[in-house]
Amino acid sequence: MGGKIHQATLGNLPELLRRGKPLVVDFWAGWCAPCHAMAPVMKSLAKEFDDQIIFAKVDVPNNRDLAEQFKIRNIPTLIFFKNGKEWDRFSGLKSRSDIRNVLRKISA
Repeated sequence: MGGKIHQATLGNLPELLRRGKPLVVDFWAGWCAPCHAMAPVMKSLAKEFDDQIIFAKVDVPNNRDLAEQFKIRNIPTLIFFKNGKEWDRFSGLKSRSDIRNVLRKISA
């Protein structure tokens, strides 16, 4: 099974960061076509890295505080965290292999 993607908010993001696993957060919006194109890629990667990495999504229009905190200017934006700190980020539509390469590095 696996492949859970958490809905991150200002209230639960600190707890997700403290779980001791790397975390990838997808900042997206329902009106964003590239965000919808990335959704199946993220779901697939969440299944592949289920035991190693936590996956979360932030609905930017409903969580503007988080978007401001992380200085999100474009969506989709993926932020990769390791040891509770931002490790890397991508803005815009990225290929599965580009995302997978970063996930391999942060899970090593």
